[in-house]
Amino acid sequence: MLRAMILLSCPFFGVFITYSMSRKMYSKNDLPDWLLRRVQFDDFVLKSPDIEEETDIIPFNDALILNDNKTKRKILIDLLKGEFLKNVDALELALQSDDSETSHYAATAVQQVKSDLMKTMRQLEEQLLFDEGDVQSLEAYRDILKHYIRIEFLDKQTRKKYTYLYYQTLDQLINISPTSDERNFIEKIESAINLNEHRVALETAKQFLEVFPEKEDAYFSALNVHYSMRNSSEFKQVMNKLRSSDIKLSPDKLNQLRFWLQGDEYEQQL
Repeated sequence: MLRAMILLSCPFFGVFITYSMSRKMYSKNDLPDWLLRRVQFDDFVLKSPDIEEETDIIPFNDALILNDNKTKRKILIDLLKGEFLKNVDALELALQSDDSETSHYAATAVQQVKSDLMKTMRQLEEQLLFDEGDVQSLEAYRDILKHYIRIEFLDKQTRKKYTYLYYQTLDQLINISPTSDERNFIEKIESAINLNEHRVALETAKQFLEVFPEKEDAYFSALNVHYSMRNSSEFKQVMNKLRSSDIKLSPDKLNQLRFWLQGDEYEQQL
């Protein structure tokens, strides 16, 4: 109505004023939601992808399988520049590559990291000869052993040997300071199970619950021991104790508990 009156009273200037009003009415801030969304969506679509960033998020394993040999070599070199101990499985895959240069890079890297880890291990062992209760040296030794064991290319006997050393180091740390790090309990129990030292795993799980009664990992470590030992009644006792506690479970642990509570697979294995 207002626009019509302006046009009738001022034919020439009316057009200009009406046009200005229309521009103001549909300024950027007042665009309809659907149009704003469309504009934002179009901007997003038209944005050029960052090739380096997109490549980085591809798992190393998939990248080594899906790419050509030249790309495999570049990926492996980038991997070796970073913390490749976190991608040991990718390094193992590179060892099996049909490209001789890629497998050569991987083999060289494996030998180098084993040499470096062994050198550090020997230095720490010398330090521990002078003070076997040095917690800082023990923790460093524990971490080096864990890295060494994670290299998938160890033969069975060598892996077993270093798993025992790792297990003994964790035991020392627990004896010196039980409350310092719950991870020591978790990994000692897992190592004991892997070594078929189930009695030790059971005793450590009990100690873990005594020292960290408020931690979900203490309960789940105990459940894991009873599960592996096929202790049905003890397993259910720990589970009932956990369910009656005030512990708030993390999503991962909650899913694991639900799996166990379903009971089908567990009962079959018992």
